Amino acid sequence: MRGRYILILAALLSCVSCLKDDKSYNTPHAAITSFTIGYYNVSFHDMNIRGRDTLVNIREAGAMYPMTIDQVNNRIFNADSMAYGSDLSRVTTSVYGTGTIGYRYLDDPSVEYLWKSYDSIDFTRGIQFLAKSTDLSFTRVYDVQVNIRKIFPDSLIWSAPDTTAFPVLSGVTSVIRNDSLFCFGTDTNGVPSVSFRSISAGNWNGANAMTGITASGWSNRVTMNNGTFYTVSGGSVYGSDDAVNWSSVKSGIKCLIVAGEDYGTLWAVSEDGNLLKSSDMTEWTTVQAVPDNFPDSAAVMFTYTLPTNPSLSRSVLAGLADDSLNASVWTILSGDTVWTQVDMPYNIDLRLPAAHDLTVFRYDDAMFSLGGGLEGFRQSNDNGITWYMCDSYVEDYSSWNRYMQLPSALKGYASGFTAATDSKGYIWIMTDDGHVWRGAISRLIKK
Repeated sequence: MRGRYILILAALLSCVSCLKDDKSYNTPHAAITSFTIGYYNVSFHDMNIRGRDTLVNIREAGAMYPMTIDQVNNRIFNADSMAYGSDLSRVTTSVYGTGTIGYRYLDDPSVEYLWKSYDSIDFTRGIQFLAKSTDLSFTRVYDVQVNIRKIFPDSLIWSAPDTTAFPVLSGVTSVIRNDSLFCFGTDTNGVPSVSFRSISAGNWNGANAMTGITASGWSNRVTMNNGTFYTVSGGSVYGSDDAVNWSSVKSGIKCLIVAGEDYGTLWAVSEDGNLLKSSDMTEWTTVQAVPDNFPDSAAVMFTYTLPTNPSLSRSVLAGLADDSLNASVWTILSGDTVWTQVDMPYNIDLRLPAAHDLTVFRYDDAMFSLGGGLEGFRQSNDNGITWYMCDSYVEDYSSWNRYMQLPSALKGYASGFTAATDSKGYIWIMTDDGHVWRGAISRLIKK
C-alpha cells in the first residue's frame, strides 16, 4: 500500500513539473485588480476620572475604506480618508490580480518582497506594489497612497472635569441664554438655587437662592421663552428675568414642556388635563385634551424648519409616560392642530428607553438622548422614530455614530445630571456631584 502512495505522489510531481515547463501557461499580462487593507488600530485621546489624557485604541477594518485602483496612472488609493490616529505600521492586505504580486519600500527600493496574505506591511514607510507577468517580460509598478485624516473632524472631544466654583446641586437642570449657562437645582440644604457662568469665559457664580419659590412642589424643571425663565411649583407657573427672583404668572398648570431653545412659544399641561400654548404668558390657547400616553415628564421639545419646506416647522418631544420600558415620542407640524404619537419601531433595540433624568437635545442636525446611568448617546436621524446606540466598536457604515462618545470617566454615572448645547457648538454636562464636562465635534466649533 505504501508503494502505491509513492507512485501516486511521483505522478503528481511529474504533472506539476510538466505544467511548470509548459510555456503556454505564461502570459505577458500583469495587473492588480483588487486591494484591501486588513484590520488595524485607531488611537484617540480620552479623559480619565482624574482629568488626565489617556490614549485608547479601538480596532477598525480597512474594508470600511475601499481602495481605488487607477489602472491608467498605476495608482492605488482610498478616496475616503481613514480616521485620525489610524496605525498602519503593521497590517495585512488582501490583493488579487494577474501575474506575480510583490512590493517594495520607497526607502529601500532595491529589495523586493514576494507578497503573502499574512505579511505584516508597514504603510508608514511609503510603499509600491508590483505585478510581474508570468513570462517575466512585463512589470507594472503601482504607487500606493493610504490617506489618513489629519484631524478629528467628527469626534467629540472633551475637556477635563471642571469643578471651579461649581456648587453641588441636586435635581440639576440647565438653560442656555445668549452667552450664559444657567444651572438650577436644590442646594445641600434643600433650597432651590441657581448657578450661572459666561459660556466664553468666567467661573460659576456660586449657588444663589431662588426667591419667590419654595422647595415644596417645585418641579426642578426650568425652560425659557422670549428671554424669560419659567418653571412650575405647586400648580402655578413662575417667571423670572434674572433666574434668581421669581413671581407667579399662571395658575392651574401641572407641568411645562421644556423647550431645547427659545422658540417664542411655551407649551404646558393644565391640571384639568389639557394641552395649552402661549406666546406672551398672558393669553393661553387650549390645543387639545392630553392624549393617552402623553409624557407627564417631558424630556425636552425641539422645533426646527423642514429641509424640504422652510415655511413649515416640526416640533418633537420625548419623555416618560405610562410605558415603563420605553419613552414616549410625539410630533407636530406647524400646520397641524394636534400632537401625534410616533409609532415605536418593531425592533425593541431601536426604541428610546425610559430612564430617569432622560435628556434629549439637537446637535449636528440630529437628535441625541442621554439617560440615567449615562450608558452613552443614542442618536435619531428620523425625528425620533428610531434611536441607535452610538457604538465605538461598529466596523461598518451605519447609522450608529462611533464618534459621539462620552468621556470614559463619565460613563455609568448613576446620579443626577443635566445637559445643554450652546451657540459655540459645545455640549455641556453638569452632574450633581459638582462636576462639569464640556465637549464638541471639532468641525462644529465656532470662534
